[in-house]
Amino acid sequence: MTIALIAFDGSENGMRAIDKVLDTMDTGKLRVHLLYVCEPVQMNEVVFNENPLLDMLSTKKAREEAGMTLLTPAKARLESAGIPFDAHVRNGNPAEVITGFSGEYHCDLIVMGTRGMGTIKNLLLGSVASKVVHLTEKPLLLVK
Repeated sequence: MTIALIAFDGSENGMRAIDKVLDTMDTGKLRVHLLYVCEPVQMNEVVFNENPLLDMLSTKKAREEAGMTLLTPAKARLESAGIPFDAHVRNGNPAEVITGFSGEYHCDLIVMGTRGMGTIKNLLLGSVASKVVHLTEKPLLLVK
């Protein structure tokens, strides 16, 4: 059985990554972990509020709920293909969370869509995909 981590960001490229997995892998021997990584709440977002800790926790919860909602089309695609999966939402630096998650859940493959920013923009900003390439030793399928 192949355990694939599909890092999903809600984009069209993310959906193409799911389609690529469904088109190219033996889906009868596939298990998927669908992962959305949201930005952690920064203290400067809530520091001037009346109850910063409570606001930080409620903002974190709202982001996680929004992330789970964002996974809805990806979950529907996997369900319609009959692929067993688990959906996850985590907070943190996306590249670090993705690589850490893949080790924690013993994934055989990491699948991601790319944004296609272009060479110059990618050099200046970096991309999650290129950071994952440098952080992991696992096989990685990038779909443009």
